[in-house]
Amino acid sequence: MYRFLENFETGIPFIDNGHRRLLEDMEEAREALAAGHEDDYHRLSGQILATMHDHIVKQHVYEEEIMTMSRDGELADQKEAHTHFREVIDQHKSSMNFQNDHEELTSLLNFLNEWFLQHILSSDMLIGSALRKAKAAAVEAKARAAKEARAAEAAHAEEAAKTREAADEVAKEGQATTAADGDVKAGSGEEEPALQPTEAFAAPAKKVTKKRAAAKKQASVATPAAESGKDEAPAAKAAEPAEKVKKNVEGKPTEKKAAAPASAAEPAAKATAPKTAKPTTTVIKAKKAPADPFAFTDEFHTQIPLVDKEHETLFNLVRQTYELVHDEFRVDKFDDIIEIIEELRDYTIKHFADEERYMKSINYDGLPEQVAAHTAFVEKLNNIDFDEIDRDQEDALDKLIKFLLNWLVQHILKVDKKMPYIEEAASKLME
Repeated sequence: MYRFLENFETGIPFIDNGHRRLLEDMEEAREALAAGHEDDYHRLSGQILATMHDHIVKQHVYEEEIMTMSRDGELADQKEAHTHFREVIDQHKSSMNFQNDHEELTSLLNFLNEWFLQHILSSDMLIGSALRKAKAAAVEAKARAAKEARAAEAAHAEEAAKTREAADEVAKEGQATTAADGDVKAGSGEEEPALQPTEAFAAPAKKVTKKRAAAKKQASVATPAAESGKDEAPAAKAAEPAEKVKKNVEGKPTEKKAAAPASAAEPAAKATAPKTAKPTTTVIKAKKAPADPFAFTDEFHTQIPLVDKEHETLFNLVRQTYELVHDEFRVDKFDDIIEIIEELRDYTIKHFADEERYMKSINYDGLPEQVAAHTAFVEKLNNIDFDEIDRDQEDALDKLIKFLLNWLVQHILKVDKKMPYIEEAASKLME
C-alpha cells in the first residue's frame, strides 16, 4: 500500500505534489497487479512512465535550481541521481511490449519504491533547507545592494557639499575683490560722498578753537605778569598726568600686550591638548562550536528506551565509519572499513527487527510503510560496491556516510517518532 506519509514531505508544496502524484500512480498499479487485471498492465506502465517523465521535466529542474541558488554542496550528487532516474525511464520505454507487461510494471514499482525510500528520504528532504538557504542568500544580496546604494548616495551628497563650499569660497573672493576696489576709489577722492562726513566734523573743531583763543586773550589782559608763574604750575601739573599716561602707555599696555597672547593661547592650548583616552575593555566573544552531525540529541528521542538506545548505537557506528575513513595515520584500512560496514548492517537488521516487533505488539497502523522502508535500507547496505570503495575509499565512503546519516535522521524524526509509547509493550521489548 503506497500512501503519501508525512515522512515524505519536504515542506515545499510543488515538490510534495509531484511526489504525491507518483505515489497515486504506484498505488493504482499495485491494486491492478494484486487483482490480476492484466488488461491494465500496459496502460499503467505507460502512465507511470509519463508521470516519471513529467517529474523530471518539472520537479528535478526545480530542485536543481534551488540547490544552485543556495550553492548547495549536494548539487552534484542530486544531478547524478536525477540522471539515473532518466536512464531508468529510457530503458523501460525501449523495452515495453505487450508480452512482458507484468514484469515491466513490477520492475517500475520496485524501482520507484526504492527511489522513494532512499533518494527522497535521504536527499530530497534536504531541498527544504536548500530553499531556506536560497531565500536567505536573496535577502542578504538585497540588503547588500541597499547598503551599497546608501553608501553611493552619501558619497554623492558629500561631493555635492564640497562643490557648494567651493562655489561659496569663489563668491567670497569675488566680494572681497569688489570691496577692495571700492576702498581704492575712495582714497583717490573720486567719490564725493566719502568726503562729506570729514567736512562736517571739521566745522565744530574750528569754533572751539576760536573760543579758546578769545579766552586766552582775556586772560592775558586781565591777569598780571606775576600770575604767569601760577599758570606755569598748573601747566606742570597738567603735564604730570601726561607723564603718567605716558608711563601707562609704556608700562601697562605692554603688559597687556604681553599677557594677551598668553590668554589667547590658553583656549588654543585647551583645544589642541589631546584628551586622555579612557581605558577600553576588549570583549572577546567565544565562538560557537559547529554542531556535531553524529550527536544523538534529545530531538531524536522516541521515549521508547530500547529504540532510543539502538538509535544511539547506530549514530555511533556511522561516526566510527567516518573517523576511520578520515584517519590519516592509517594507510591500509580497507579491511577495517569492510568490518565496520558489516557491523553497521548487522546491527541495523537487529534494530529494525526490534522496532517491527514493538509495532506489531501495539497493532501500529504504520507498520507496512516501516517494513518497506527498513527493507530498502538494508538492501542499500547489502548492495554496497566494495570494489568502488577500494578504488576511491574516501570519496565513495563519504557518499555512503552521507546517505546513512541523512536517511537515519529523516527516518527517526518523521517516522519512528510517530510510534506511540506504550509502557507495557516497551517494557517487554527490553526483556
